[in-house]
Amino acid sequence: MVTKYRNSLQPVNPLATEPEITESILTAAGVLLVILDAGGRIVHFNAACEKATGYTDDEMIGQHVWDRLLDPEEVDDVKAVFHGLVQLPNPNEYENYWVAKNGKRICIHWFNTSIRDSTGTVRWIIGSGLDVTEKKRVQQMLEEQAAKLQAVVETAIEGIITIDENGTIESLNPAAERMFGYNEEELIGQKVKMLMPHPYREQHQKYIDRYLRTGDARIIGLGREAMGRRSDGSSFPLELAISEVVLPRKRLFTGIIRDISDRRSAEKRERQQLAEHAHAARLAALGEMASGIAHELNQPLAAIVSFADACLNLVKKEEVPEEVIVDTLRQISEQGLRAGDMIRRLRQFVKTGALDREIVNLNAVINDMLAMVRHEILMNEIEVKLRLQHYLPSVWADKLQIEQVVLNILRNAIEAMETSDTSVLHIETSKNDEKICVRISDTGCGLADSADKLFKPFYTTKEKGTGLGLSISDTIIEAHDGEISAESRVDGGATFTFRLPIAEAIYE
Repeated sequence: MVTKYRNSLQPVNPLATEPEITESILTAAGVLLVILDAGGRIVHFNAACEKATGYTDDEMIGQHVWDRLLDPEEVDDVKAVFHGLVQLPNPNEYENYWVAKNGKRICIHWFNTSIRDSTGTVRWIIGSGLDVTEKKRVQQMLEEQAAKLQAVVETAIEGIITIDENGTIESLNPAAERMFGYNEEELIGQKVKMLMPHPYREQHQKYIDRYLRTGDARIIGLGREAMGRRSDGSSFPLELAISEVVLPRKRLFTGIIRDISDRRSAEKRERQQLAEHAHAARLAALGEMASGIAHELNQPLAAIVSFADACLNLVKKEEVPEEVIVDTLRQISEQGLRAGDMIRRLRQFVKTGALDREIVNLNAVINDMLAMVRHEILMNEIEVKLRLQHYLPSVWADKLQIEQVVLNILRNAIEAMETSDTSVLHIETSKNDEKICVRISDTGCGLADSADKLFKPFYTTKEKGTGLGLSISDTIIEAHDGEISAESRVDGGATFTFRLPIAEAIYE
């Protein structure tokens, strides 16, 4: 027979012989431990429970847990959980609120089990719980924020689409469904490039790949215009802004999309309307200019007749030097060309068309327009003072439209000085911060209180004015990436200033 002896050096488990150690461990871990008898009365209330509730175990021993610690509306549910543990030997988990002695509500997540004797009769119900109040508060806050965000996403008029770094669509909102004509089921899991026409479809993944490889954010965080493709194959203009979210295991990109079809249509209609107004304004101005143009044409025509008569008289004489005849004929030719140039510029002025840019010297434009209104300047005895910068850089512009702006300002200045005692027209050009500045000042009646309204359509201080001249001028300058302004002069009169980018600056 072999006799087995227990090793006397084998350590003894203190948890088996000293239950207070288990209690200390649970308390140190912050675990709330409460033991109920078969009737639901508290028989044990550990230090963690005391700390959490403010009640001592002496105050709680013998009390029903639902009489001292629960909100009235939770009593029935907690009793149901308790009776379930009494009837069935299955452990369960439950979450409810305890009300502390100071009235504070504590959310506790319970792990409950029953202890039974050999007959299966319940001896004790043991509940160990964790205070999850802060976790619950954070969870509720996150849920509220998520609900608010979801409400914003669901009701936003902009389309919102989320894709992964492979360009696969993960989510989209109802606005995006309406915008592209697909439903969510048709798009989730598909490549986002199916929503883009050529060549944007090919460019998109290249942008994403370049960003992931180099970090060069050419599209991330920046708004830009692009084109979208609807389910019926039609294309539409859109504004796109892309943001990035880096998660622990993946990277997502969110695109916020706005359909700008209506805006583009409105802009097109506005451009057409302004072009029509501009044409009407030019035709109206043509009538006012007719007398001045006729006067200007009379000069070269009268000179042609005079030189022709002189030439006839010369050829009747004997031995007339050949160079005299040649010089007279040359002058006839020059005056004819001058008259033809006036007619050409007049025809261009009333012609309408698209923006036709070319290299333009603003000094030359000013001189040409001064020649156009020379008759009015002479009739009103206006002194013209020019300060045109030498070697002025050129601008990249539609010459005819810039001529229209200058002519409109000149004619307004001339009309403003019709009743002035002293009529002086100051015209200055200069280069300033990569722009050419043109400043035209008069000594007329000034702007009074209308300076802020001058460039609004149909606003006019003239009895027979259309109110379109300065509005059209403002549109023209804005279309050339410039700006125009007006202000009253301290000593009387008004100053109109417009600036246009230097051609060299545009090409850089």
